[in-house]
Amino acid sequence: MSEIELHRKLLGDAARNRGLHAALKDAIARIGPNCRVIDVGAGTGFLSFLARRLGAKHCTLIEYTDAIQLAQQLAQSNGIDGLDFIQAHSAEVRGLQKADLVISETLGNFALEENLLESLVDARRFLKPRGLMIPSALQQFAAPVSSPRLQNEIDIWGDIGFQLDLDAARSLSLNNMYVKDIDVADLAGASKCWDSLEFKTSGDAPDSRRNATLQWPATGLNSPTIHGFALWWEVEWLQGNRLSTAPDAAPTHWQQIYLPLLAPITLAAGDLIELQLKSDTRPSVGVRLQWQAARVRGGKRSQLQALDSLRGRL
Repeated sequence: MSEIELHRKLLGDAARNRGLHAALKDAIARIGPNCRVIDVGAGTGFLSFLARRLGAKHCTLIEYTDAIQLAQQLAQSNGIDGLDFIQAHSAEVRGLQKADLVISETLGNFALEENLLESLVDARRFLKPRGLMIPSALQQFAAPVSSPRLQNEIDIWGDIGFQLDLDAARSLSLNNMYVKDIDVADLAGASKCWDSLEFKTSGDAPDSRRNATLQWPATGLNSPTIHGFALWWEVEWLQGNRLSTAPDAAPTHWQQIYLPLLAPITLAAGDLIELQLKSDTRPSVGVRLQWQAARVRGGKRSQLQALDSLRGRL
């Protein structure tokens, strides 16, 4: 995807834009009109433009791609001053005047894939005491998938034919997370929160390694057969201002994540379906997601399947 196409999708998301505008308006009202803003991953400068027009005194835009040059052009076209532009990764930036507000909208379809967590943890050094961050909190959710629709779209390897053994390609393919439009009807049961983050401006920093174990009883599912799992998230831009990418939420440019299995897991009465998730987004790692699924019967696990996005890289 080209850089401008990415920004077209972002700026075409009215729900995102409304939520961030409301959060900026609230934050600037709390801090006061002389506030200073640092925009991490500023892209085209849209959020800094809004902040200036809402009364922020000054905004520093940090963006490592050439989009920063477009941001400068757009600022000039719109007569927006009070801006500084820095082309660099925010972790490399030193010597900035402390800000009252840090904003960073770098959420991915898998919430943490664009290093949102690491960027906000690092950006705490830019803030004045009692400064604010947008976003302020994030929750990640998972649910088992009973519909075979998504799995069938991905797992095509056995249907290619021509008497070829493509098992190695199939294994590589299934050790990946897939961006999909997932419907409520695809889900086997209710979602569970597997990760909760608060982007606090002081205290201990949250770890880039996130993990959880979730279980769903067979009696609470609409089907005994599980083909994979769905992931999505809900962000709190600022207290009381939230946006969700859940299948039953209003559509945004973000989609959900589908985690395939190597084979369906079929449950009987009294069984549990168990999902273990491990996410590692340390800069030295990139983005690594591991998921392990099993049937639990009488406390014992069977049909164990362990997948790892690291194994899916070609």
